[in-house]
Amino acid sequence: MTMIRHMNKKVWLIAAAYCAMLFACWSGAATTQNRDAFPLKDGDTWVMAGDSITAQHLHSNYLEAYCYARFPKWTFHFRNSGVGGNTIPTLLARFDWDVAAWEPTVVSVELGMNDQVAGVPTNYVIGMKKLTDLTRELNARPILISSSPVDDGSMPGEWTGERCKKIHFFTEALNELGKKENIQVIDQYHPLLYIWGKNKMFQNASAVAASVRRLKPTENGPEFDILQAFAKSWEGKPAGVSFGPDNVHVAGAGQVTMAATILMALNVEREVSSATIKPDGTIVAAEGCKIDKVGSNNGKLSFTRLDERSPWPMTEDLASALQLMPGIADLSRYMLTIPGLPNGQYRVTMDGTLVATLNSQELAKGWNMSTVVEGPLGARAKNILALLSQLQGKPINTNWRDASKEKDEAKLAAAQQAIDACEAKVQTACQPAPIRFEIEPVK
Repeated sequence: MTMIRHMNKKVWLIAAAYCAMLFACWSGAATTQNRDAFPLKDGDTWVMAGDSITAQHLHSNYLEAYCYARFPKWTFHFRNSGVGGNTIPTLLARFDWDVAAWEPTVVSVELGMNDQVAGVPTNYVIGMKKLTDLTRELNARPILISSSPVDDGSMPGEWTGERCKKIHFFTEALNELGKKENIQVIDQYHPLLYIWGKNKMFQNASAVAASVRRLKPTENGPEFDILQAFAKSWEGKPAGVSFGPDNVHVAGAGQVTMAATILMALNVEREVSSATIKPDGTIVAAEGCKIDKVGSNNGKLSFTRLDERSPWPMTEDLASALQLMPGIADLSRYMLTIPGLPNGQYRVTMDGTLVATLNSQELAKGWNMSTVVEGPLGARAKNILALLSQLQGKPINTNWRDASKEKDEAKLAAAQQAIDACEAKVQTACQPAPIRFEIEPVK
């Protein structure tokens, strides 16, 4: 009974928090658009400094993959400078050889998870200001990113754990620093707190319902009846998405929502490409792509599409992340529109692989293909993310950093060669390739 009442209380809190979040996101986005353009430019080197959450090279790699796909003709470099357990003092101690040595033009600092354990917001802000000053001395652009939340079920204004509560005050202080010093600050904590907290509520409610269903039918009484009614009412409801491996170092869908939140705050260009084709093969419009080899026969429409750039490379983690954050799809508007099809269901294949079954209304409205994780898009995404994992992990990334710390020029040159070779593979993998589409009615 206590658990049920607590969940009802949370429903009201969620509604209030949701309204507040929508307003905050809207007003925050407007401020970002007026003040800050997307920080990456052709020729840039972006160093991503942080603690173990950055050192996971998961959400940071997703962000990097987005940039490679969106700007395939540019030459730029991402460098992961995350170290487990790091705080501002430990990052300051290694700044020269593990940040400045990369000769960055952009430096993002994502700290707070460990700083709040033994520190206070005042010292945190002083340290972030020092890191900003050091970055500006390099003629690089500073970006300060708040810590992600602890995935403990906390919600805005109702913290389950003390650690998550502390991060709230650290993030508030960081936002104030950004306003005062005209530094770009990305608050990922508060948007994610709501998304992750709601997800945890669904996980908890589903677990309660499952436990009730296991109760012996011989048990009775008013509380048993209430629990049974709750379990029945929860049938078909969302079960929540498991992040793992722990509530600090989330993985999978949790990392996708982190990357998406940061990209949204960075004011990215969301349009990839779009094409509108009639069922008879007439090309109505093609923006950012080339359509050729068009055929229309016995109700089947086929064509080849070559895009100038590609949607965000995503694997299966995207599907579960979309349950939590549907706006992820809008970060890559990769559109196909086919108006005028006879009513019915249609199979869509890419290079011979079935990737979707859609109705004529969905195709007429415009289908955003960025959520496809099968076929050539899925294969390309897996290849790109695997290469980025090599580039930012052991031994390629760590060899360079070890050589830099040791000031060993020979080792540094060898490590740089390995980085250059891997980056060349990433660049090749991200070049758009033609895709053969076939759309035919389901029989």
